[in-house]
Amino acid sequence: MCGRFDTSHLTWAQIHDVLSRYIPVRTAPLNLEPSADVRPTTAQLTARIEDGAWTLEKMRWGLVPFWRAGKPLKDTAKGAGDGFKLSTFNARVETCASASTFKGAFQKRRCIVPASAWFEWTGEAGSKVKHVFRRADGGPIWFAGLWDRCATPDAGEVASFTVLTGPSAGRLGDYHDRAPVILEPEEWSAWLDPTQDAAELLSAVRPERFEVQPAA
Repeated sequence: MCGRFDTSHLTWAQIHDVLSRYIPVRTAPLNLEPSADVRPTTAQLTARIEDGAWTLEKMRWGLVPFWRAGKPLKDTAKGAGDGFKLSTFNARVETCASASTFKGAFQKRRCIVPASAWFEWTGEAGSKVKHVFRRADGGPIWFAGLWDRCATPDAGEVASFTVLTGPSAGRLGDYHDRAPVILEPEEWSAWLDPTQDAAELLSAVRPERFEVQPAA
């Protein structure tokens, strides 16, 4: 599971440098507004390939599928219940290709999402311990993501994304039974090209890449 992550150590220069080693970045610099406590529904940076170059865009974390077009993002009135209620900040690798919420994005709209770290909690309610997971080499994390765009009457056009998760492995399983799918730069092309089979990437947790410690 990935319900909180950290972008506080990321800079535009760092992201641009890493991405541009792969293909050019066409997007002008954006204000990243780094955060040590990124939460669902906030606007976060995503990267996708369009016409042979990177397009970077801030999107709502929590995917709103295109087929919700014409329906409100939030309830039109208290108790109306007509807003978007699904928890879509994560998509399961086991079902993202078939679930109605995600399958359109899986087939056509894939992205990567940069982060400094992600968080998990262990323990009983009232005494939970927060743990931070970072790359052992200190580099940025690149979540595998899906994105979509939907026209709503109350929020206008909403660009949104989700982070893929799969079963944990190794010591990551001591903290949660799910883990975010994290890609290496050499794997980006296989993930971002929907015509390629991404099954192997989505199952490669490789826990040795990460270090974990109690969050400050």
